[in-house]
Amino acid sequence: MEAPRLDGVDLDDERCNAWSAFTSVEVVAGGRLRELHCCLGRRRFVRNQILLGGGLAMLPTALLQAKPPELQDAASRLSKFYTVSQALLRPLPVNTRLDHRVAARLLAALNSEYPSFPQQLDLLPDDPGADDRHSPVAQLIVAAWFLGTVGKTLVTFERALMYRLTADIFPVPSYCTGKPGDWASAPVAYSGGV
Repeated sequence: MEAPRLDGVDLDDERCNAWSAFTSVEVVAGGRLRELHCCLGRRRFVRNQILLGGGLAMLPTALLQAKPPELQDAASRLSKFYTVSQALLRPLPVNTRLDHRVAARLLAALNSEYPSFPQQLDLLPDDPGADDRHSPVAQLIVAAWFLGTVGKTLVTFERALMYRLTADIFPVPSYCTGKPGDWASAPVAYSGGV
């Protein structure tokens, strides 16, 4: 019997057997090979790609769950700072919420300005009592939230709590309250009660 050929190329028995291990073939008239099904090598490749893609899709979830100790410590310290801040600033002005992003920036500024701040924050209880509210670390936290600054570092301007107390009457300084040229007209008299 003549050796099978694929597209005019003669294949001896060894190469034919090795090649047919990867695909289903059929010998047709004249000893030519015709492919019946997809190549098994291609199937294996597609399966491996799907498994690899699924594994890569699960990688971010695994990385988020496996946090290094420094990141867990920073996240717990930020959570503590946010909780203590809410307790110290209670009651907040009307329609005011503490912003997590501002809290993170304030904590970073406090840590860099005052190297012993993390240890002092750890000593402060989550719900500070009257004595704890007058401690230096509590006063630093309240001042940072109200002024929006830590030392000489500006952390937030628009979200500083000192502007929230008068937000119903006065806008944040330097922000235009009306259309361009609005400053030229006389102000509207406020007729509300105090």
